[in-house]
Amino acid sequence: MGNNICKECNICVEKKSPTLFLAVTTKCKHDKTICRNCVERYIDANLNGKGDVFIQCPFEGCKKVIEHNDVKRIANQELFERSCGEKSCYTHDVPWHENMSCAQYEEKSKESEAATNHYLMKHTKPCPKCGTHIEKNGGCNHMTCKIRSCSYEFCWL
Repeated sequence: MGNNICKECNICVEKKSPTLFLAVTTKCKHDKTICRNCVERYIDANLNGKGDVFIQCPFEGCKKVIEHNDVKRIANQELFERSCGEKSCYTHDVPWHENMSCAQYEEKSKESEAATNHYLMKHTKPCPKCGTHIEKNGGCNHMTCKIRSCSYEFCWL
């Protein structure tokens, strides 16, 4: 490879073919100055080393989040699926929500959370001392909070 067709990576400072440089995220507007290998190592360090789920583009000054599709496009299969072999959504830190975009997953999560909150409002009462939701499932109205550090006793009525 001649120097006239090579490009220098801002991180490893190696001269490489321009085809090895890519946009880190689909939303990045800056020049492609970081090679694929460095971006992959950066993702690996953040996911496996620090455990970060919200990984920002390593380009200085760019705050764009590297999303699931970006990781899939850049990272190798092993890194993408993590060492456990399961596909994961790095945005939500959950197993990958198959057939749903992150926006669809968030909407479904909100619906599920709303249903849970509705159930809690309708079928439980908060412990007057610690606030833990308590569900009366029969018996008398004398209640005892099952949280060991609380054990508050109160009347359900």
